[in-house]
Parts: sequence; C-alpha cells; structure tokens
Amino acid sequence: MAEQLKNLYNEKFVEQLSSTINSYYKEFEKEKFYSTVFDDNWDDLELKQRMRHITVSLYTYLPNDYIKSINILKQTYPHMIGEGIRLENIIFQDFVELYGLDDWDTSMDALECFTRNCSSEFAIRQFIVKDEDRAMKQMLIWAKSDDHELRRLASEGCRSRLPWAIALPSFKKDPTKVLEVLELLKDDDSKYVQKSVAII
Repeated sequence: MAEQLKNLYNEKFVEQLSSTINSYYKEFEKEKFYSTVFDDNWDDLELKQRMRHITVSLYTYLPNDYIKSINILKQTYPHMIGEGIRLENIIFQDFVELYGLDDWDTSMDALECFTRNCSSEFAIRQFIVKDEDRAMKQMLIWAKSDDHELRRLASEGCRSRLPWAIALPSFKKDPTKVLEVLELLKDDDSKYVQKSVAII
C-alpha cells in the first residue's frame, strides 16, 4: 500500500502540475523543475518525503513572494482536481504549511481553496500550534460555513491525533476548544461531516 501511495507522485502528475503552473506563470522553468524533482534520490523517497521534495522544488521556481506564489497555485489547483479525493494534491497545503505561517489571512484563504477534493487538515495544525486561540476561532468560522468541506476541515483539523499529522497534545489535556467546534457539528446534515465528528 505504501509503495502504491508514494507512486501517486509520478511523471504524469509532475508534468500536469508544471504545465498548468506555466500557463499562469510564464517564467516557470518547467524543465528545471522537472529535473529538480526527479533527482538521483527520488526513487528512495517515501510518500511524505516526495510530497515535501516537490513542495520545496516548487518554492525554488515560483516567485520569491508568498502572495504571488499562492495566487498562482490557487489558479492551478482547480485543474488538478479529478474525481473524488486526490491525495497527491496535499503538496498545495504543504506549501502553505511550510511557507505561509507568517501570512495568516493569505494562508487561511488558501487552505479554504485547497481543502476541496483533498483536505487541509494536516496543514492547519501548524497554525494551531503557532497561535491556538486564533486558529480555533477560524475553526469556529469554518464550522458554521455553508460548505460541508470547510465544516469537515473544522472537525478533522483540530483532532488531538490524526494519522500522518502532528499531534495536538494540548487538546488531549483540555479539549474544551475542540468540543466547542464539535457542538456546532454534531447534528450536521452532511454524512461526510457526521463521520468526521463521530471518530473524534
């Protein structure tokens, strides 16, 4: 299974990503990006290592300006969405997590965009660690959204433990802020959200 998952990051995915970015950012050096991604160590990288390697490679070839880069990625993202969940698209949220902690508003807007047909539940956790009160206020806003994917993000993102993600031990000690979010979602109309709440 792990072998199959890491192979979600393949030549087809990287080619689609680079071509789409290039259509919105003509200075994007597709060939250099491709060579940087598929370096001598590529075959030895596991799923999350491949994800982070692509993220860092993107940073090298996108503008040296976080807001400009995010705008390019937000234009690119809809073209990367297929049928159902596309796990490989977590590179978009990873970019926000890695480079966007100091630009809160831009990053929250980006995570809202990138959670569709994927999930921003991993990336939001670094923002919770950085500023728990501010992040949990955002969770309450998402929990009241008309968009069921944002409501699910509110539930999943603040779980004290989440597979493949950093733990949030402060919520194990005192789950009060999490319970405020769950109280808003416990009778949600969406089965997608209900399942998330039920496994907290």
